[in-house]
Amino acid sequence: MDRPTPRVNSSLLEKYGQPNSSSGDPIRITGKVERLDGNSAVIEASDQGHVTVKLSPEANFSEAYVEVIGKVAQDLTVQELTSVNMGENLDMSLVEQAVNLTQAYPGIFGME
Repeated sequence: MDRPTPRVNSSLLEKYGQPNSSSGDPIRITGKVERLDGNSAVIEASDQGHVTVKLSPEANFSEAYVEVIGKVAQDLTVQELTSVNMGENLDMSLVEQAVNLTQAYPGIFGME
């Protein structure tokens, strides 16, 4: 990724979904893995909404929490480009605060 990716939660997916996003720009979403099912996963995002992630062939969701960089499809699923395991414990209220701050002040985070 050559530039910052906006942090989102489940309620912000529509804002970044194609064709709403100018070019299908990547987003970053953090969540708790609720279910793995073949080529997809369901995560609980920081706002407690559930998001379906279509996994890349290299996906390795091996911990309870993950951060996914991907593109939002029209059906509001996220196509994973890459991901990072975030451990077994993560304060999702702090993740939600980070989402809200990056949305409120995008210039601070290099997203303008």
